[in-house]
Amino acid sequence: MSGSIPGWELVASAAGWPYASSLSTAPDDPGRFHALFGRDSLITALQLLPARPDIARATLTALADRQGVRRDPLTLEEAGKIGHEFRDRPPASFLAAGWPDRTPFRYFGTADATSWFVVVLDAMGDPELADALRPALEAAVNWLRRSLRAGDGLLRHDPAGSPGLTQQGWRDTIDATGPAGGGILRPDGSSPAPPLADADTQAVTVAALRASARLTGDADHLHAAEELRSRITESFLPAVLALEAGNRPVPGAGSQLGWLLWADAVTPGAVDAVADRLAETDIATRYGLRTLASTEPTFDCQAYHRGAVWPFDSWLGWGGLRAAGRAEQAEQVRRGVLAALERLGGFPELYAVDPDGQLLMSPLANRVQAWTIGAAFAFTTGWDGRRR
Repeated sequence: MSGSIPGWELVASAAGWPYASSLSTAPDDPGRFHALFGRDSLITALQLLPARPDIARATLTALADRQGVRRDPLTLEEAGKIGHEFRDRPPASFLAAGWPDRTPFRYFGTADATSWFVVVLDAMGDPELADALRPALEAAVNWLRRSLRAGDGLLRHDPAGSPGLTQQGWRDTIDATGPAGGGILRPDGSSPAPPLADADTQAVTVAALRASARLTGDADHLHAAEELRSRITESFLPAVLALEAGNRPVPGAGSQLGWLLWADAVTPGAVDAVADRLAETDIATRYGLRTLASTEPTFDCQAYHRGAVWPFDSWLGWGGLRAAGRAEQAEQVRRGVLAALERLGGFPELYAVDPDGQLLMSPLANRVQAWTIGAAFAFTTGWDGRRR
């Protein structure tokens, strides 16, 4: 979701939020993402949950209504899977990649939307809604457990010949070697081989397994969460962005470390080392957390997922640092992102901090993005989205 969305102004005003007057989209920026997105919409709903639980309720219901029911090799639909993107017609980038020009556009190429669905449903703390969405919850959890078994204990993604996203974690991309700098690359600049298990997806899947245990009362999901946490600690530390085919590590330090802390997805003995690395100045800038450290070979401060700062991503890292007991470093992230938004104006999806620490607007960025609005709101109100 992006652009000016009805209701956000009311959310801000009702909570006394100081940014309430700045929510309109610039006239010359129509945005690229005016659509229902699984991951993005759910994270935005979580960010706004304390003030507007109705947004989370509507988002969960809309995605449950569109939940996968069958296997489709084109759309990557699977039974129980929560979709990635729904539109009246395919976006131009998909058409250019070979997607058939047919309507409507239903695409399920996402590794983590199903996990976020379970996390947000649990965060609602609404037994009536949980009962109403029980079939969707059970189908989603079954998809997660099947996918973990199929991935040898990790949640992996593979385009499998579908002409869409070749990488399907939140760092998703059609072409990781393209000029926008999206996705994950090996240090030599080449694309890792699918199937890919990215660290961010594993992190939120740990949180989803714990959430499903609370929602269903099935303690086996807690056991699965602990197994995945141990696997993450073994395979993704000290700084691994993903495992590619053959479980070969794709190294790289960046904001994924914040996701691991946010989700409590590393064993207790590893938490301090992860927090220490996240707080180093090649990741933690004056204006938020870089997606990839400036010391990494493929870093570019303007690259979509390999150097830029995303407010929503920094919001998760802020929550992770708080969970690790790093209050001072967490506060630096919170203040930094809010300062960047004030200086840049609007609510851009991402921005750059160059190696000299200078804040730069990114020409790639939508000027208004829903989960940036949500991050600013959550930073201002002190809500990190974590279950205590």
